[in-house]
Order: sequence, then structure tokens, then C-alpha cells
Amino acid sequence: MEKIIDEISQIVKNNKISATEWRYISQQIRIQNKLVVPKRAKKLPDFLNSAEIYHLLNISSKDNFTGVLVEFLIFTGLRISEASKIMIQDIDFNNNQLKVVEGKGLKDRQVPITNNLLHKIKLFIDKRRSGYLFCKSDDKPYTTRALQIRVTDAIKLCGFDKSLSTHSLRHTFACLCLARGMNIEQIKLLMGHSSIKTTEIYAKLELGSVKEKFLQLMHN
Repeated sequence: MEKIIDEISQIVKNNKISATEWRYISQQIRIQNKLVVPKRAKKLPDFLNSAEIYHLLNISSKDNFTGVLVEFLIFTGLRISEASKIMIQDIDFNNNQLKVVEGKGLKDRQVPITNNLLHKIKLFIDKRRSGYLFCKSDDKPYTTRALQIRVTDAIKLCGFDKSLSTHSLRHTFACLCLARGMNIEQIKLLMGHSSIKTTEIYAKLELGSVKEKFLQLMHN
């Protein structure tokens, strides 16, 4: 194999083959010799199980702002960038609904809110009736990055033995939806995916014994 590599390298040098030309040559060699490059298996999404959710909620609640933010992300499935733009007036407190205005792909969507989360949001906003849900003392919104840091810092404090990120909370929401028996099309709409292929990855997840505990979380 080393000898073949050396010979090919010499041909590339002698003929001054550019990177673009080499890609074309490689493609033609694969086609002519019917060489099939195996597709890399898609990595299954990382998500929190019920015990990890409780632990993260407990750790993050030590700071009220971070606690509400973390719980909001887990139980609405919003992207952190979408959460940073949510306005109080986007929340329908009477019908437990949240309107995501122009999410990714510039599409609006409706997302249900659990009673427990809605109650915490009411306490969180206190007397505020308009403006950004997650804002500074001067009512200006936090940047997506600032909110992301709050969440990732809370995750680090939990000491989980697996790699998790802010987006893992969104994956966790999808698992909660699966536990409730929602189909992929319904989950696609709630998460605001532009393609069903993006959502289909969740169908490969095996919830197993965590399903019942997930259901208990959704009914809180």
C-alpha cells in the first residue's frame, strides 16, 4: 500500500495536478472501478434520561434565570437562538401555547407548554407583560451565546459522564415527544424541521425503560 501511495504521489507531483483535478480523478477512478465508499453511520442524538433531567433542573435552579431557561429548552424543544427571541406576548397563558415567530427557515409554529413550566414562567416574569422573556435588567435581550454559556455551565456542574451540549436539551424534548406516542411528522412540526429526514433520526432511538419516567415528567 505504501508503494502505491508513493507512486501516485509522484504522478501528482510530476503532472502538477491541482486539488480540484485530483478530486475529479478520484471520482472517475471510483466510478470506473465500481468502488463504493461506505457511508458514515449517523451518530444518534445525545439526550438526557429522566434522572439526568431532574439533576440538571436541580443544579440549574440555584440560579432562577438559568433554571427557567433550562426547563424551557427541555420542555419546548426550541433552539437556543429561538429562545433568545421569544417575547412574553408570544405566550398564550390561557391555552398553554407558545408561538415561535419566524423560527429557522422563517416559519412560525405553535408549541405546547406544560402546566408546570407555564407556572414557573409566570413567577419568572412577575409583573412584566411584554418584552423579551429572557432579558437583562434593562429589558434588552441576551445574545444567543450568552444564554448558551449559562446552559453549558449548568451542564458542566452536573458532572455527567457523557458529552452533552445545549442542543442535547432539544434532543431530549424529541424523546419526551416519542414517549408520549407522537409520530415523526408531529415531532417535525413541533421542532420546526424543514425536512422530515432531520426528524427521522429520532425514530432509531430506543427509549426502553426510560419511557415511563419520561411520561411522568411530561405530566408534571
